[in-house]
Amino acid sequence: MKRLLQSGFGIVLLGLLVVLGLFNTAQLHNLEGKVARLESSGVRVTDGTPTAVRVAPAGAQVAGATCYETPEDEAALADPSNLLDPFAFPPNWPERIERGGTFPRLLAQDPPGLHLVASNNAVDTTEIYKYVTSRVAYQLPHDPDHYAPDLATRVTRSDDGKTYDVWLRKGVFWHPPAVDLDDPRHAWLKGEHPLTAHDFAFWLETIQNPQVLGRAAALRNYFQEWEPIEVIDDHHFRVHVKENLFMTRSQVFDMEPLPRWLYQYDEDGNRFDDATWGDKQNTHWYSRKAVGVGMYRFVDWEEGVRMSLERNERYHNTKCLTPNFDRVEMNIIKDQQAWLRSLKTKGIAYTQVQPQQFNAEIRGREPYLGEPGLKLAIHDEASYFYLGWNQTRPLFQDKRVRRALTHAFDRQGLVKNVFAELGAVTSGPFDQANPCYDHSIAPLAYDLEEARRLLAEAEWSDTDGDGVLDKVIDGKKTPFSFVLLTYGSSSEYETLARVYREALLDIGIQMTAQPLEWAAQLKKMGERDFDAFTGAWNPQWDVDLYQIWHSTEADKPGSSNYISFRSEEGDRIAAALRREFDPAKRTALCHSFHALLHEEQPYSFFYQRKRAVLYWDSLNEPTFSKLNPQRDTRLFSFATRPE
Repeated sequence: MKRLLQSGFGIVLLGLLVVLGLFNTAQLHNLEGKVARLESSGVRVTDGTPTAVRVAPAGAQVAGATCYETPEDEAALADPSNLLDPFAFPPNWPERIERGGTFPRLLAQDPPGLHLVASNNAVDTTEIYKYVTSRVAYQLPHDPDHYAPDLATRVTRSDDGKTYDVWLRKGVFWHPPAVDLDDPRHAWLKGEHPLTAHDFAFWLETIQNPQVLGRAAALRNYFQEWEPIEVIDDHHFRVHVKENLFMTRSQVFDMEPLPRWLYQYDEDGNRFDDATWGDKQNTHWYSRKAVGVGMYRFVDWEEGVRMSLERNERYHNTKCLTPNFDRVEMNIIKDQQAWLRSLKTKGIAYTQVQPQQFNAEIRGREPYLGEPGLKLAIHDEASYFYLGWNQTRPLFQDKRVRRALTHAFDRQGLVKNVFAELGAVTSGPFDQANPCYDHSIAPLAYDLEEARRLLAEAEWSDTDGDGVLDKVIDGKKTPFSFVLLTYGSSSEYETLARVYREALLDIGIQMTAQPLEWAAQLKKMGERDFDAFTGAWNPQWDVDLYQIWHSTEADKPGSSNYISFRSEEGDRIAAALRREFDPAKRTALCHSFHALLHEEQPYSFFYQRKRAVLYWDSLNEPTFSKLNPQRDTRLFSFATRPE
């Protein structure tokens, strides 16, 4: 009997070992599959623990290599249900990094506020929070189709695509609030504040609360199909959506936590009333400060002078995506003409170069600014620029008029002669590197005769001989005269407005340029208090058309459909694109929308920019993000510590 039991136990043990071996083989196969996907996109992969230490002092960080923050990360990524991929260093990752020191960099203006959700969706706020906070997953800067673990180590999706489970990394803590914690008034904020699933639940509640303005108003349409987040425990939450949409996956990955323990309370620690807490976010007592769980913690902000950030010593990434500096000083320099002067005196370590500066002081003039230590880099940007026409104004409601206005806009001449050939004229609302952009659609030509023909066809004529076209609209004689809001600190846009005004006068249209600081212009745009404006968008890689183009956004306060564009066909395409997963069919829908906008000309699309930057040779050659190179400088590093 004893031998029989021993024999039976041996058989069971052998069977268990076989099962475990098959399971480990399956996990290894799954991890190899994820690595293969990265390799197919041009990323060189190692075993995840490279031994050739080429970066000091944090460990082995090798260009093109994969990296696992912890053994638990590696095990989680081996799970075939995990939607995340391994972290991979960009192909141009520097061989040597000298960590520490202060990185002095440019901030072109004061942000409108620092509340992650309730401040206006200005680029500067987004730029600052790239340093200060982290997301569920990290979108690889050189390969935006792939997301690596960040605050979460594992994300899974149900078969019907309507449920996502997110498992958070343990041991992540919020930065201490930037207040005097010895002040009795702030005693309630003392102590450690761990990141929990409740912080993501509050983030969604805040976006969905109709009382919250600013960025929330622009984002709200993306989360109409989301149910409240189900918190399973402190490190596990579940997202439920009413419908499986294409963007849901990347929206889950891009979720950012918002601390309920801070923003649902007044400065004395009293919880806001349930009926009004959303409205309190718009003027929250902490809205001029930032808080997060990211690489750097907010220290202080002296408006018009600088914003200071310090390395987060408790940052959760110590191997893969580590802070390269002890401190980041964002020097606020609104005068574009002062950027190069500040660079030359080492007030900042790098700066973008405006096109007219590039032509006048940089192109073919080495050493740059007479300094042998300055280097030049030129990178692509995903952003496109345009003129937006307010379609609530009678002047711009006829597409023939809008097409005429584009024909009078000498885009190619401006890019060549004013914008230093740093970019290419564009014809639609997508990044030209994205499959959504239809390269067969050529921009409308600069053609004043065609502009005159279209205006005459739309029944505009000069009936009183004053040189300005007029037309009877709603029983009233109306001259064709309008105001164009322009970037107030840009000499290039001052020139653009002058050139465009002269062309418009030639065809009988009177335009007046009104230069404004960006914050003032953004306010007018949000309130729809404008005729036309110069604008720019940095489009998402995973395209969704609702925020900017859908009719339901046309009249919402604070929405991004500033020009009140409405189109039944556009709405149909936008809805279909949200529900289409096949890449070829999505591209076809994008191309149809591109063709629609080319016909309608709600924007006069201008150009997609290349950016010239100068930097001191104490920095490594910049590693630029593919999608946000002008905003995301977290990957910058010193080659040698500056003096």
